[in-house]
Amino acid sequence: MRPTSQRPPQVPLVSGGAVAMIRVTNRRVSVRLTQVLTVHRFARSPLSVVGDQTVPMDENLRRLGIVVLASALLSSAVGCGDATQSEDSAASASVAGRWSAEISSVTSGTDGQSLVARIDVLPVEGSTGPCAVEVDHTVEPEGDLLHVNVTFSSTVAGPDPTFPMCDTSPRDVVIELGAPLAGRDVITQTPIARWRSATNGGYERCELPSCDPSTGTTPLPATCEDSTLADAVRSTDVPRHAGLANKRCELPWAVVDVDAGAGACPASGDGVNPCAGQNVRRTYWKAAGYTWNEVGASAGSGCGDIDTMVPDFPLTLCEDLPPLP
Repeated sequence: MRPTSQRPPQVPLVSGGAVAMIRVTNRRVSVRLTQVLTVHRFARSPLSVVGDQTVPMDENLRRLGIVVLASALLSSAVGCGDATQSEDSAASASVAGRWSAEISSVTSGTDGQSLVARIDVLPVEGSTGPCAVEVDHTVEPEGDLLHVNVTFSSTVAGPDPTFPMCDTSPRDVVIELGAPLAGRDVITQTPIARWRSATNGGYERCELPSCDPSTGTTPLPATCEDSTLADAVRSTDVPRHAGLANKRCELPWAVVDVDAGAGACPASGDGVNPCAGQNVRRTYWKAAGYTWNEVGASAGSGCGDIDTMVPDFPLTLCEDLPPLP
């Protein structure tokens, strides 16, 4: 009775997942891998079965199988990379980029759950070639605000927003919200603006002096009794923790000493700010409706040379002020 040869354990060199992936992406490489694996599946054993005979495994054949397998894997990776790069290049050629469109007006939709953003200049619908554009939009609710942006894609890199070589017309972009407007203000990216609900379903742009874009409400009138002057000073190019001193106000005029040096040190609860008094300037202001406007600045004592810059500034507000450090 012929002895039955015992087939040694079969241990693949590459996991099934890797082989499956290669089969999907590259059929030719899959065949090569199968052949290599057939050679190597028995490499862990010093013997290999050929027909009914047991023969020694050639070590050189084992090494050759590993080298061929490594080459196949490398070729597959490079080939897939080239294919991906080609696909990306083709996609880039079809769409050069996406840009924000200038929104000229905002109105509410007839259903009360949508907005209509008007773009004054876009190529007419159905344009081809360099005049072809695809319009899209985004909307992101945030509390009582709706952040809206309208974009267009073009095959032209950096297109002229006026599209001088194309037939153009205004375009109304309907933006579905999926929920009632509920009086929410609209914030647009281009232009950066706030729009609040007005009459007849329209929206009006919120701009100073009648509307404060940061709040959407009518701003407080400029006075000497509240924080409007201090807020105006801090809204200029001064450090966050700058000190304000010697404030004198008589509508429509005011003078404030601004210690910009104090802002160079972190705010502390107790003690003297070591940076205070090292960079102080005297600023002069004039109220205009809802805002304070800086009209000049000086160094030294009293009013400095403000009378030469603003002849009608009342010197009684500053003539006895101490010299600046």
